[in-house]
Amino acid sequence: METKKKILVVDDNPTFCQLLQCAFEDEYEVVIAEDGAVCVKAAAALKPDIILTDVMMPNVSGIELLRMLLSDEDTRKIPVLVLTGSHFNESTENLFRQEGNVKGFLSKNTPIDLVVSAVKLVLAL
Repeated sequence: METKKKILVVDDNPTFCQLLQCAFEDEYEVVIAEDGAVCVKAAAALKPDIILTDVMMPNVSGIELLRMLLSDEDTRKIPVLVLTGSHFNESTENLFRQEGNVKGFLSKNTPIDLVVSAVKLVLAL
């Protein structure tokens, strides 16, 4: 039996995390981290296949998280999809796209089937 790929979801909105959990749990192992600080530890321990992160979070923001992941040899190659609702604008997107681990930038308003497709596309690379 093939082991499921791991998705690490980083978001301080429990409802959004639950939505992603439901969307992915049949095909993937889904782990939830409530902020960037928890994510850094979880990423190092779990070595997820992809990370889905919010932008605005307590303790460690999305951009700080990306830079922390990039600074660690064990986590720098983990692809990241940024999902945000509050600060979705071109300048924010451009800032995040400069980070080498960001593979996509989506609004939280994106239909969930398109989020699932984006994850599958990144994992297929």
